[in-house]
Amino acid sequence: MTANRVNILLVDDRPENLLALEAILEPLGQNMIRADSGPEALKQVLGLDFAVILLDVQMPGMNGFEVAEIIKSRERSRTIPIIFLSAISKEDAYVFKGYSMGAVDYVFKPFNTDVLRSKVAVFVELFVKQRELQNQGDLLRESQKRELELEHRTSLLEAEARSAAKLSQMNEELHRRQVALEQAMGARNRFYASMSHELRTPINAVIGYSTIMLDNIYGPLNAKQKEGLQRTLKAARHLLELVNDVLDLSKIEAGKIELSLQPVMFPSLIEDLFVTVRPLADEYGSTLSLDTEGEHFSIVSDPRRVRQIMLNLLSNAIKFGEGKPIRVLCKQNEDGSAQIEVIDQGLGIEQEDMARIFEEFVQVSESKQPGTGLGLPISRRLAQLLDGSLTVRSVPGEGSAFRLTLPASLEDDATSTAELSEATVG
Repeated sequence: MTANRVNILLVDDRPENLLALEAILEPLGQNMIRADSGPEALKQVLGLDFAVILLDVQMPGMNGFEVAEIIKSRERSRTIPIIFLSAISKEDAYVFKGYSMGAVDYVFKPFNTDVLRSKVAVFVELFVKQRELQNQGDLLRESQKRELELEHRTSLLEAEARSAAKLSQMNEELHRRQVALEQAMGARNRFYASMSHELRTPINAVIGYSTIMLDNIYGPLNAKQKEGLQRTLKAARHLLELVNDVLDLSKIEAGKIELSLQPVMFPSLIEDLFVTVRPLADEYGSTLSLDTEGEHFSIVSDPRRVRQIMLNLLSNAIKFGEGKPIRVLCKQNEDGSAQIEVIDQGLGIEQEDMARIFEEFVQVSESKQPGTGLGLPISRRLAQLLDGSLTVRSVPGEGSAFRLTLPASLEDDATSTAELSEATVG
């Protein structure tokens, strides 16, 4: 096949000599490439690979020795065998020079055709063997490369399989813990609700009987008795406040808060709350003021829950305001939403405590004011249920400002239990 043939370069300036060489070597069945000068020979060597070069010594312009010197100086062609052919340069000096130039043989004309053909055949076979070895080496390297790639891919697949198994195991463990956590939270919420309901009755009884006795229904009381009953009544009311807060918190976490959407009027709602908290403000010596930007306005929300949030904010401002004036700013934003700020001039809140004030049962102030530690967490969650927000800014020693923002309208379908539960989780 032509593809398996090798190239043999014949270099001679006389066409009849080239024709004679082709005739001698034709039985070898290889590709004969002619070159009638030194430069032409060098051009062929640059473009093709040759098994052997038959090079005439005596040529005009560039002789065979010069051509051989250039061929041997190049990395790509330096290993090509060269057989010098000469009809006149038979002296030992020429032969020695030929071998010194890297020739493998020096043949004199006229030459024995069978001997020349045999010599060329040896180099052709050697070239074929070298090419086969090179191809086998390439195949071996390719095979090793594929084997390494396969090993690497296998290692990756095994690592991925281990990672997938580990991830699956972690997911199962996470799911198991999540289920256990949900069950525990459900049990806790049921306990809170049950406890709250069970405690309300005796607490209300204590409050009721204490009130009756303080009203002298069962007869007059001396000063010590009256003081003791007032302390009892105050403690019972505080306990009832705690029970109610715990019950509200459990309802929020269980997603069972029901919203009743109605128009909420501002600033009327704030003015009504001022009447409620006025006795507490008088007790602590704080004055209350209301600033409203623009005209009266309304939003669609749950009035009861809005009052609950604002009552918590006002009560906290009074308790921790150190008897200083308390301001409430009320305005309607351009999008129709309501923005209410409760501003006190109390101790303020340290920066590291800003997030903790919205955690359950946490009180970061050094003040000994009574409280459950649930007012602000419940207020923020209620604000979120109303699609609003509750934020705070504070400067230690200068006071705090709590801002409640509520949308212009809360959609009716937002009151479903499932969506309220999602809002609680969010």
